[in-house]
Amino acid sequence: MRARTRTLTGVLAAAALVAAGCSPTTDDSGGDDQEAKTQSGSISYEAADNQGPAKAVDGATRGGTLTVMQPTDFEHLDPARNYVNVQQVAGGMLYRALNGYKEDGSGKLLLVGDLATNPGKDVNGDCKVWEFTLRDGVKYEDGSPVTSKDVAHGIARSFAANLNEGPHYIQQWLYPGGAYNATYKGPYDGGKPVPDGVETPDDRTVRFTFPQAHCDLPYAAALPTSAPVPAAKDTRAGYDLRPFSSGPYKVKSYQRDVALELERNPNWDPATDPIRNAYPDAIRMTFGLEQAQIAERLVADNAADQAALSWSDVPPSVLPRTTGAGVADRVVKGPTQYNWVLNINTQRVTDLSVRRALNYAVDKDALLKVLGGQAAGTPATTLMSPTTAGFAKYDLFNAPVTGDKAKVTELLAGKRPKLVLAHSNLELRTQQAEALRKNLTDMGFDVVMKPIDNSSYYDEVGRKDNPYDIYLSGWGSDWPTGSTVIPPVYDGREIVAEGNQNLSYLNEPSVSAEIDRVRNLPAAEQDAGWMALDRKIMEEYAPVVPCYYDATYELHGSKVGNAFLSDAFGIISLNGIYVKQ
Repeated sequence: MRARTRTLTGVLAAAALVAAGCSPTTDDSGGDDQEAKTQSGSISYEAADNQGPAKAVDGATRGGTLTVMQPTDFEHLDPARNYVNVQQVAGGMLYRALNGYKEDGSGKLLLVGDLATNPGKDVNGDCKVWEFTLRDGVKYEDGSPVTSKDVAHGIARSFAANLNEGPHYIQQWLYPGGAYNATYKGPYDGGKPVPDGVETPDDRTVRFTFPQAHCDLPYAAALPTSAPVPAAKDTRAGYDLRPFSSGPYKVKSYQRDVALELERNPNWDPATDPIRNAYPDAIRMTFGLEQAQIAERLVADNAADQAALSWSDVPPSVLPRTTGAGVADRVVKGPTQYNWVLNINTQRVTDLSVRRALNYAVDKDALLKVLGGQAAGTPATTLMSPTTAGFAKYDLFNAPVTGDKAKVTELLAGKRPKLVLAHSNLELRTQQAEALRKNLTDMGFDVVMKPIDNSSYYDEVGRKDNPYDIYLSGWGSDWPTGSTVIPPVYDGREIVAEGNQNLSYLNEPSVSAEIDRVRNLPAAEQDAGWMALDRKIMEEYAPVVPCYYDATYELHGSKVGNAFLSDAFGIISLNGIYVKQ
C-alpha cells in the first residue's frame, strides 16, 4: 500500500505476518547499526479470536471526542479507491472488510474475520475456490442488513476506470494475464452486476472462484476492496465524500480540506465486531495546519489538544522537544514496511544509462537529513523492504550515500539531461525536493521542480500521461511477501490511464513473464524468487532509485489512551484507542 507523504521517520524494524502453519521469517540485515527484525503473526480460525466483541482495553473509558490533526485532507475514502495507510485506518472506522487484523501493540498480529465469521474457507483445498460467510446482525447506519450482494457490488465497482486507485489483487486474480478491467469494466454503463468468479448463493455467502491458486486471499480480503457498498447507496465518484457506514462510526459532516467529523453509527453492534472497541463518542479529523504547528501543539498539551493525535511524523525542528519528561511517554515510534524510492518515469526517461546515472547521483544522506538524519531511516538499495519475507540485502551500484560524481559523469558521457521533478507541496517534502534538485544539478542534470498538492499527489503521478520525469513515493507490502511489492509496482501489464501503482511505468515482457513464473513456484520457493526478481529489475532496467527504508515517529496528547503503532498500517491504530475522562 502507499505510504502517506510524510516527513520524519524513525528507526527501522520490521513487522510481518506469516500464514498459519508457516514459520516466521527473520532478517537481521540493516543499515548502519540498525537491525531489521521480523515480528510474527498468523491467520486465526479459532472461534475465540473471531468472535465479538473485541477484548476490552484495561482502564479504557467510553466517551469523549478524539481529534486527529493532519496537514492535508485524504485523497480518497471510497473503499474502491482507498490505498494509503492513513486513509485505510480512517476508512476502517466507517466500513468493514471481509477480514481484518487484531492487534494490541505487543507485536502480535492476528488476521481474523471482520464482516465474515472467519478468514475464509478454502473449499477444495487448492486455494482456487474460497467461501466467506457473513456474520448475523451486521447493519448499516440506517439499520438495514449488510448482505453478500453488497460485498459483491463493492468488488464489482472497483473495476470501474474512474474508481481504480485502490488495491487490485482480487480484480487481477479474477481476470489474470493483463489489465484487470480490460474484459470486465464494472457494473456501470450496462456491465454485468458482478464479475466472473464472484457468486452470492444467499444473503450471507460470498464465493470466489479463481482460474489459478491464490492462497493469500485471506490477506487480500482484509483490504477495503471487500467492504460492502449497497447498490442503492452507490453514488459512484461522490462516494468519496460519503461512504455508507457498516462500521462503528458514520459521517456527520465532511468539508474538504477543513474537517471530517464522525459520529456513532447507532446500528453498529459490538457483539458482531472482534476488532474495534469504538470507545470515543466522536472522531474529528482536521486538515490544514503545518506539521510543525501540529507537533508544537501536541508537545504543549494544552487542554484543547489533550485528546488529539497526529499521523504526521514530528518534524526535525520540534524533535528535540519530544524527549523530555511528560512528552517522551506520548511518542509512538517504531517499524513500518515502507521503502521510499525515486521513481524514474521510464516512458520519458528512456535512456538506461541516464537511469543508472541517477542511481549513482542521488544523495540519500541529504534526503534523510531534511527529515531528521539517522532518526529518519537508513539508505535503501533494494526494491523491497527488509521487512519482506525472504529479504536478502544487495547493492548493485555500491555508490557512497552522498553519490558518485565520477561514475555519473562517465555514464552521462557529455549529456546533461533535463528532468522535471514532481513533489508534494508539504513544507518538508518541498525542502527535500530542493535538496534533490541541488544534488542532481551538481551531478550534471538540469532539474525543474513542480509542486503537487499533497491531497492529490498520488492521483497526479498515477496518471500514465503525467508530465513528470522523477518523483518520490513510498510503498509497503500489504502482507509481507514480494507478491505484494513486485507485481503491483513493476508489472507493466497492469498500467492503465489513471490510478497506477507502477509509478515508473516499467513495461517489460521479461519482467511480466518472470512474475508469472514466480507466482507458480511452490510456496517455499517464492520468497527467493521475488528477491531474485527484485535484483533483476534493478540490474537490467533501473526504473527507480531506492532511497531509504523508514519507520514512524508520532505524537499524541495526554488524554489519549492505548495509543500504539499498528504493525499492519505503520501508524497509530484507532481500533482500541480511547479518551481519558
